[in-house]
Amino acid sequence: MNEDTFEEDYKAYVTRRRAHLAAHITTETIAYLEAEYQTNLPCFQGDRGTYDPLDAMKRDAQREVVLWLKNEIEQHEKQQQKNNQ
Repeated sequence: MNEDTFEEDYKAYVTRRRAHLAAHITTETIAYLEAEYQTNLPCFQGDRGTYDPLDAMKRDAQREVVLWLKNEIEQHEKQQQKNNQ
């Protein structure tokens, strides 16, 4: 497989993935995830005077997943707008 074919296949895969996520992950779903995992807080919020690095790492990972989902959906919407022009 040459490099051009690989790149085209990967772009097609990303387009399909983004379309799937946009169809199935709603803003309500994102809101549930943010509320459940408290990903909208500015930093890890533990008990006063305590800090568990594993809890902080888990919260940061959950936040990254939410941000990734938002980005993928946003990129899909931008591509749809571009295609409709």
